[in-house]
Amino acid sequence: MASSSLPSLPSEIWFDHILTRTSLESLGRCRLVSKEWNHITYDSRFWQFLCERSGTANKNLTHSVMDFMPVPVRIEAVSRQGLVFCMSENNYQLFVCKPTTRQWEKLPNPRNRYFTSTTAIVVLSSKPLRYKIIQISRARYPFFKVKSTQYLKWRFEVFDSNTWEWRQLKDVSLPYSICLYGFNRRYISVCGGFYWRLADNKIFAFHYEDDKESWELFDLPQPVRDCEGLSYNRLVEYQGRLGLICIYRESMDQWVMEDHEKKVWRKIRRLSMEGLKEVEGYCPPPVAFYSSDIALVKGHEKLIFYNFRDSSSNVVRLGFDPSEVFKLLSDSERALSLDQMCYLFCRCNFGLIHGKQLHPKTLSLE
Repeated sequence: MASSSLPSLPSEIWFDHILTRTSLESLGRCRLVSKEWNHITYDSRFWQFLCERSGTANKNLTHSVMDFMPVPVRIEAVSRQGLVFCMSENNYQLFVCKPTTRQWEKLPNPRNRYFTSTTAIVVLSSKPLRYKIIQISRARYPFFKVKSTQYLKWRFEVFDSNTWEWRQLKDVSLPYSICLYGFNRRYISVCGGFYWRLADNKIFAFHYEDDKESWELFDLPQPVRDCEGLSYNRLVEYQGRLGLICIYRESMDQWVMEDHEKKVWRKIRRLSMEGLKEVEGYCPPPVAFYSSDIALVKGHEKLIFYNFRDSSSNVVRLGFDPSEVFKLLSDSERALSLDQMCYLFCRCNFGLIHGKQLHPKTLSLE
């Protein structure tokens, strides 16, 4: 629906009587109505109203959430909609599960077994349920040289729940200079693609929307590539778009990709991190954004929900130091406050998996 065809209602009517009464399932469709609606639904005040309308209570419980699985598993990837791809500790069994409903299914193993560098999962549709899983690994003989340039060959395998089988794609060869550290586990899934930050200021994109998957490489913004005082940068999702955060001591620049086809970046703001430094003693980078203002930050044995608008914070103490933090949204959750209206998976270095408690319900995404 074009924004010009919207009824001429005051914005407070949309906010108070329409958007804050929606569900997580229909929220994605609401964001497609107009740019204004999309912006409103990422505002932290919107989430506060949404939680109040749904009667959400404030309850912080951290515990093991994968105890319903038939064998001990480790999390490999998490989709925003609630599906988790995991592997048994002996690497022989693959599963997809939904912790909110304590359901699981065993998946077939890929025909070719290689050392997996990273894994990603995305839900393409909820009714009927369809999802894809991608595994990226080094080929058996990964190194080769063309003239004076050394390359690394990567093997891509895709599991499609429609066909219930793994499919090996054509190998991808990338210059060794941009694969110096390989594909890390932190990826962003937005706009029909997975995105990884590689070395040499490059981003690798794997597009999954149709049945003919494709990939491409493109650059970080030119000012970021030219900056000498940059201490850290990371890809993030921001308001449904590919985002980038760049940390300079006690400040952070935030970029978003305005045009995915033309690869146009825009810096939207510079944020102070002094308030976060007062909480943690230093300026750890955000792991993810839950709204336009609230970011999740992983501190020492704690998770910090930091509001850049008013420098307030909500600290969840874990009692252990997670090596990774995953998140997803779920309509079945009715026990978390605004800042944590999501599911958190925290994995320790020694393999234990923890998460936010959810009420069991019914593998669908309803």
